[in-house]
Amino acid sequence: MLIVDDDAAIRTLLRTILEGMSVPCRVHEAENSEMALQIARATHIDLVLLDIVLPGSGASGVLVCQELCKDSRTRVVIVTGSTSEPILDACLSAGAVECVRKPFALDEVRNRAKEWLS
Repeated sequence: MLIVDDDAAIRTLLRTILEGMSVPCRVHEAENSEMALQIARATHIDLVLLDIVLPGSGASGVLVCQELCKDSRTRVVIVTGSTSEPILDACLSAGAVECVRKPFALDEVRNRAKEWLS
């Protein structure tokens, strides 16, 4: 699994949720688009939790989503505080399976993650 978010606290929270599940997993973290794409190219990723607003990144969250969705084995879930419907629609059109809005409920992400991995 790959968590992509520029906020270290959000990455830590999502990591805690994912590692606390009964599904054995290896969790990678990236704080920007370049790191995310580098990890995805080097490792098969089953699930990506992707923030689409990544300040300081060279590629937009939409471009990262499009690139990650090229691998049909990878499920991309947008986890964002953005309210831009055109951006969210572009990610869903690129192949993202769902969007979770920040702030999110821990139980919501935990329960949904089980479904995203099945």
